[in-house]
Parts: sequence; structure tokens; C-alpha cells
Amino acid sequence: METRENKLALLKEELTRHLEEDQSDNDTLLNLSHEIAALEQGRVRFTIDAGVIDRLGQELVARQETAVSELIKNAYDADATEVVLSFVNSDAIGGKLVIDDNGDGMTRDELTKGFMRISSTSKIHNPVSKKYKRQRAGQKGIGRFAVQRLGSKLVIITQTEQSDNALQLTVDWNDYQIDNNLISISNTLEIIEKQKKSGTTIIIEGLRDKWSKASIKRAYRYASSIILPIFPDEVSGFQDEDKGLFDVSFFKETDGQRTSVADKDIMIYDHAVATIEGHIDSKNGLGVFNLKSKHLGIEETGVLGNDPYKKNASFTKLRDVRFKVFYYIYEKQFIPQSHLTSVRSLLIKEGGVKVYRNGFRVLPYGEGGDDWLELDKSTRRRTILFPHANLNFYGHVQINDSDKKFNETSSREGLIENEEFRELKNFVHRSLLTAVNRIASKRGTKAVTNQEKSDNGWEDIELIVKNIALSIEELDALEDDNSSANRVKRKRKLKKTKDELNKLARIQKDEIKRTIKERNMLRVLSSVGLTVSQFIHEIKYYMGNIQSDIKYLNNKLDPSSEEFERVNILKENFRNFHDYTAYFNDVVSANIVRELYPQNIRHVVTKFVNSICGDAKGSDIDIEPIFNGLWLYTRSMHPSEWSSILFNLYTNSKKAIKRQGVSGRIMVECGSANDLIYLEFSDNGDGIKKENEDLIFDEFFTTTSAISISELDQNHEMLGTGLGLKIVSDIIKSYRGSVSVVSPKSGYSTCIRVEINQASEKELSENGL
Repeated sequence: METRENKLALLKEELTRHLEEDQSDNDTLLNLSHEIAALEQGRVRFTIDAGVIDRLGQELVARQETAVSELIKNAYDADATEVVLSFVNSDAIGGKLVIDDNGDGMTRDELTKGFMRISSTSKIHNPVSKKYKRQRAGQKGIGRFAVQRLGSKLVIITQTEQSDNALQLTVDWNDYQIDNNLISISNTLEIIEKQKKSGTTIIIEGLRDKWSKASIKRAYRYASSIILPIFPDEVSGFQDEDKGLFDVSFFKETDGQRTSVADKDIMIYDHAVATIEGHIDSKNGLGVFNLKSKHLGIEETGVLGNDPYKKNASFTKLRDVRFKVFYYIYEKQFIPQSHLTSVRSLLIKEGGVKVYRNGFRVLPYGEGGDDWLELDKSTRRRTILFPHANLNFYGHVQINDSDKKFNETSSREGLIENEEFRELKNFVHRSLLTAVNRIASKRGTKAVTNQEKSDNGWEDIELIVKNIALSIEELDALEDDNSSANRVKRKRKLKKTKDELNKLARIQKDEIKRTIKERNMLRVLSSVGLTVSQFIHEIKYYMGNIQSDIKYLNNKLDPSSEEFERVNILKENFRNFHDYTAYFNDVVSANIVRELYPQNIRHVVTKFVNSICGDAKGSDIDIEPIFNGLWLYTRSMHPSEWSSILFNLYTNSKKAIKRQGVSGRIMVECGSANDLIYLEFSDNGDGIKKENEDLIFDEFFTTTSAISISELDQNHEMLGTGLGLKIVSDIIKSYRGSVSVVSPKSGYSTCIRVEINQASEKELSENGL
């Protein structure tokens, strides 16, 4: 038996032999040294499995757009003024991406100690770039994992202005397999002829995702938005010409044909009612905002303190922060009818206030569905009546953060919510609302009359009633004064009140029609629900008998016979059917209980996955739940509502996978962020067409419905009614949550994200949690 001492002696002899050779293999020397060190008594060292490269690539840079942006940021850090991205034969998996910049390039030392060093500290030691003194876009050293996320092979060609040659590094990510020591894997570094004066070319081969023209456009829009935009008449301090221009171009190349990818937004700045700019006074730490409106003849400056009740309370954590925001009201007097729809459509998708840190975009702030300034939340509460949702604003906040007070999370999506971030939210939110309040006062507006129609109509009614009540109060105040001027005022107020009452009558009539339609739909759905409930209730009494008969046949039949094999198939099918009915029996039984209570999303998803795993397996679908966190309680809901949400999402994914004709993969990922519980339901089916992403939550929209009763009788596929996702949307929105189609992660074609408020401490306490 080989002892530790014998093995150590043999390894040392082998190491000595290799050292004495004229040309030693450095990889072999490294491996032997590590094996010897591992056997050393009294000392242990950390080792790194090579598989960590793949895990970090997938987990730290989850989405393909984020990966591309990381590489563009690297070019910015290298003082490039131009970056060109070419997607070559990328309509299928396995294409190539070439990213070429004219930056400083890298020396051998910078390449080996910077790019090749995981979590390099070079950006911490050198926080600004050499030529243009740009603030570095990041300091965590994870950009290199973006290339692993995008493709299976990497080639870097780089040269500096002072070098006589270029360096070419080749990395095959397939070498980084699990159970291999990371330090033992080497990559080829060659000296080649110089390609240009200076700069770096990154070639990513074996792309892991398809890059159609549409997906490249999405990446183009994303990449364009990560760099601080220059608005017309830009306020001094947002852009510094000494930092150089920075232009990013995207191209698609198929079979030698090269086309430019561009997606120019509508120039909407001229249609803004007002411009709101703000900054922190460096001397006293107070917030200053400036409001300008040519339409309304306003040019005012206001001062805000950190405490709403103490005007002189300084923002102690904020200094080098500025913002510029355009404000929109969707009325013909401000936006011409010919542009109204296009401006509104753009701002529904792009509206909000984006955040830029050291010149680069920070996600998810300003993305569709993000409400970091709580503008949508405030609008829903209707406490403030003038329009101030995200779609009423378009602008950005610029943070010059040389002291690293605003740090990004490791996933590069969001800032750590420290005191600096809270002060930033306070300053921008209150500046916008104060400015818009002054616009409302200038217009004499008491309530919103031009907002989008709400889901139920009652909020519009509530606003009109408030207007009528205010008008009556004003009429009452004028009652004692019978002067000619006041008689005219009273007449005008009476006419306005009459108009509001007529409008209220029209809304009430529309609401009655909508309510009748909805009640008819509810009657149909409730009758279906009762039928399902009765079926589940009745069939459970037959379960025991069927199970007993199957067991009897198993015992009687010859194990080698075909009949025995068929009975075993029947047994497996019945087990799946039993799991299904047991799950829905629990759902139906839960409807007896009317109380709402916080739902543990981990428990909800686990129970659901366990109930449908048999059906998924039979449909060749692998379903994987992922939980990012332990304390994942939603606000108080009914348990059957989550059952409906998950089952509808599952059946849609199942149909999409069947249409695609592939081995199915479903991932259900849950976690918490910004006081919200999120659930992402992903599948690798045939995907959702871009033009249908906003339609799938509409009632009766479906791509799988039967044409006629006869077709329904003959069809064995799972058909859609067009109500499933509408029900999902209604459930979520009734709790002030959101549901939307988002960019899928690698390996998946569709991802639907559900967000709902996290349970409050009070809710948890009241329910003994």
C-alpha cells in the first residue's frame, strides 16, 4: 500500500527529473508542484475547480445583452473612440462575433495580469483611463466572463501604439471542465504581425445563442443606452469633451453580405411640456432644481432639503450628482395629433428615469416595469392628481462616483441600496413631483383628465367626483359675494360642474356595459370551475379501486409477459394522474377558506413542481426550480391563485415546447429584490413573436384555439381559450404586481417575469410567520 511519504518522494523525484530537462513543460511542473503542496503535512491550500469559469459566466452575466455591454465597457475603459461589433452567420447557434476597437490595446503584462487574472484589481489601482481620464466602468474584474457566456472559443488580438508586434491569445472554454484544476489549464499566447496602430480585436467563436436581426437590434438599443446620452442643449457637467467621443456600431454579416443594424428613436424632445434639471449644491449640500417650460412660460428654480419638513437639512451623502428629465402630458395642445401615438408608444417602452454611473448605464433603473423612483406607485395611489407616472418622464440621472460610494451588485444589475442611494431617490423623486406640481398649478389643474383608462374605471370616477366636490366648495365660497365678477365665476363653475356630471354619467354607462360583459365571463368560468370541482370530488372515490385492480393484475401476471409490461405502463400513467388530481383536490379544497395570508413562494413552487413532474417527464420536459433566498413570502394572497398562475404558465410552456419539437426545459426561478418577490418562468419552446409580447395578456388572444366544435372533437392537442394569461395578469395586477415578457436567459427562448410585493412585517407577524 502506497503511503503518503512514498507518494511524496515519487512526486519530488519526478519534479527533479523534469527540472533537469533542457526544455521543461511548465504545465507539468505546475501540476506536480500542486500535487506536492497538497500532500504537505500541517498546511492546506484552497484549490479552484475549472468548472467555476462556466458557473461564473452563466451566473454573473445571465443575459446576452449584459455580456455584450461588458465588452463595450472594456473598450471605453481602454480609451477607444470607436467600437465595431460584427455578428457573422449568427442566425443559428455556432456563429461568430467580432468586436473591434481603436483603444490603447494591451501589453503582455496588462494581458496576463489584467484580463487573465480573475477578479483583477487593476481598475481599483488605476480608477481612470490613461488618455481621456475616463472613470473606469467597473472594478470587479468579471468582464472576461462575458466572452465565456457568449461563445465557446475566444481569440484576442491586441497591440499598443509603442509595440512592434501584436499579441494573440486563444482560449478554448471547453478546456475548463469540472474536476480539473484551474491552474493546470494553459492557453496559447503568440506574437504576430501588428494589425493596426493600436487597439484590441475580440473574436468569439461558437456563439451559444442565435443572433437574429431583431435580437441584434435589442442589443444595439441596450448598448446605446448604457452610455450617457447627449440631449439637446445639454446642461454643462453631464458630458466632458476631454473624455473623447465614443461611438458604437453594430453589423450583421451573413454569407459575406454585411449590413448595418440601426434603430433610431423618434426625436421626442420638442414635444416635452417642460425640462427639469437638478443638482446638489457642493457648498451647502442642498438640492437645487430648475424648471423650464416654453409652452407655459415657466422658468423657476427651487431648493430642497433632505428632510421634507426641514428645508435647510443637507443631503449629507450626495455631492456630484445631476439629473435632466423631460416631462410629457398627452394632450393635443402639447403634442400634435400626428405624433401623439408614436410619442406615447415610445415612452411606454422607454419612459422613466435612467441612471448612469461614471458615464455608463446602470440597470434596471428606467427599464420597462422598473419603478425605482416609485412614480407609478404614487400614481396608482391617486393621492397626487396630476400625471406623474414613468411614461410621463424621459431622462437620466448622472452620478460621477470617483469615491465608489455607489457600488453595483455583483450581477451588474442594480446599485447596492445604501444611504447614498436612498438620498438619491429622495432628491430626484421630490424634485420631479415639486416641479410637476408647479406645472399643474400654472395650468389650474386639480385632477387628471387625460390619463390612460384604468382597468376598472372606478379610479376615473373617483377623480371626477373629487373635481365636482372641489367645484362645489368653490361655489360655496363665492355664495356671499353677489358682485358681477363673482356671478360670472359662479356661472362658469356651474357649467364646469355640469360637464363633470355628464362625463360621470358617460363613464358610469360604459362601466355598466363592461361589468355586464365581465359578469358573463365570470359566469362561464365559474361554471367550468364547478364542473372541474365536481369531477375532482367524484373521481377521488374511484382512485382506491383502480389502484387495487392494478396491484391485483401485477401479482397475477407473468413478469415476462407483454401484459405485465402494459400494466406497469398503466400503473405509471395512473400515478401521474393521481398526482394531478391530488394537487387540484388541494386547490379546490383551499377555495373553501376565504382568508388571505402571505404565501411562501418556495413552498408553492415546490408543491407545484412535485405535482406535475410526472406529466412533465411523460412529455419529455425537464423542470428545474431555483430559489434565490430563503424568506420568500409574498403579500397576503389566496393559495389557489398561485396554483392558477403556475398551471397556466406551465400549460403554455408545454404547448410551446411541443410546437418546437425539442426535449423540453422549464426553469422556475424565484427570489426577492427591492421589496418585491419575483418569479421567472422560462422554457425552450418556439418563443413569443415580438409583435405578440403585449397581446398575450389580452382576453381571448391565443395562437392555439380550435376553429370549430368539429375540429375540437378531432384534435388531440392541448388547445387554448385565450383566457389563461389574462387570468394570470388580472390576479397579479389585483395585488398591484406586474407580469411581463422579458429577455430569456441562455438556453431558453421565452421568459415571463411575475413581480409582487413582499409580505410586510405586520402581515408576517399577524399570521405567526
